[in-house]
Amino acid sequence: RTAEWGWLEYLLQASCSTFKIRMRAAWSVANKRFNTEFETRCKGMPQLHAWLPVSELPLGQSVQDICRNGFRQGHKGVSFHIGNLQLPGLHAAGRDQGNERGYGVRSHGRTLPAGRRLYEFLLCRVGVGRSYMVESISEAQNLTLPPEFDSFFVRHSPANEQAVEEEYPGVLPRHVLHQEYMVRDPAQALPIYLVHFEYDPDMQEQLTLPLCDSCGIQAAVLYCEADDAILCRACDSRIHSANKLASRHVRVDLNKRPNAQLGKCPEHPTVDAELYCIDCKLPICGHCTKLGSHSSGEAARHRHIGLREAYQTAVQSSMDNTKNLLSDRQRVEIKMVAELDRRLGYVQESTQALQDTVYDRIQGAVHQAQELAEKQASIFFADELEAKRQIDQSAWMATFLEDEVKSLPPAEFLDNWLRHAKVREEADLLGVLAKPRASSSLRLEGGLRL
Repeated sequence: RTAEWGWLEYLLQASCSTFKIRMRAAWSVANKRFNTEFETRCKGMPQLHAWLPVSELPLGQSVQDICRNGFRQGHKGVSFHIGNLQLPGLHAAGRDQGNERGYGVRSHGRTLPAGRRLYEFLLCRVGVGRSYMVESISEAQNLTLPPEFDSFFVRHSPANEQAVEEEYPGVLPRHVLHQEYMVRDPAQALPIYLVHFEYDPDMQEQLTLPLCDSCGIQAAVLYCEADDAILCRACDSRIHSANKLASRHVRVDLNKRPNAQLGKCPEHPTVDAELYCIDCKLPICGHCTKLGSHSSGEAARHRHIGLREAYQTAVQSSMDNTKNLLSDRQRVEIKMVAELDRRLGYVQESTQALQDTVYDRIQGAVHQAQELAEKQASIFFADELEAKRQIDQSAWMATFLEDEVKSLPPAEFLDNWLRHAKVREEADLLGVLAKPRASSSLRLEGGLRL
């Protein structure tokens, strides 16, 4: 499998918060003419990757039509959802009951034997630029997009976008990300891949952890060697705060317990992996080095290290890189949010002062000032919204990586760490923040004309 294949599959798994998904086929549908138009139209503006179910293509268009002629946005535009996808019945135990967990895909896909389902999605690059926020998609469809903006941003309930505390048995909290954008310019949406993937409800969920030995309800995240028990955070706090003796017990993350399984060899699925090939970036077993792929030829001279050592190095590197990346990037984004907040506040203060000056003279001038202030404030708010979105997306990906660190065996984690790095790299390349506008105040000069 190529790195591009791994990136696409990992992006699907992260979007659906499950490893029960396996990509079956992928085709590049990039069109040179559309790519040129997209790069010209979206140069310098924030861009996002968005999955679009083929069963929900707009205006009755087919995949072939979109690949040949592009999107026909029309007056109403095309809506793209960013973040979590909620496949029908994905969490049968109740995860999708009564709480939004991302964009709800309406199609049940094509039925396959043994309860499996096949889905067909388009992956698109979307140039969102500066977004005008609305309350619903129907509101956006009936509005004229102001010329200072490039897209509509549809507000979703913040309560449904929070990480839910250990909501379902054996499943860690998920940071839910669901954002919706609507674009009307066809040059702002570029289809790049057509993907077929399979969802198997009977496949073992690798992101599910064993249940706590104490309560038997929540996911266990800590191991206590003295008690030889795995515990959730609530039970760990309760048990080890009971007395001074218990408080001295050393607890470690579940993935660091001494008897943690290392996972299976990709080439010999029934054999435990023991080594990690630095050159191939793959876990291998004793059979590989004696009789398998690493027993002769160039591969026999590859460098090997212990799988646990490779795992610990990768985990530490992922934490350090994520911490440094988030620290540097969030520092810039938080600084920009603070600056935009300051300018937004200054606009609002200037507006109030202006209202106090002119209100007694002519009420019409006040209305004109309000319109100008709201227009300017909406631009800064749009920039602030994009900066906050990138902070949320970074936290979302970091949370998914933490879930993998806690729940995946080293063999699976090492492969997915490379995929994670590719997804983060793509997100960083596309997330270009717009520079704040220079002017941010209203003032009265001369007469009452604004």
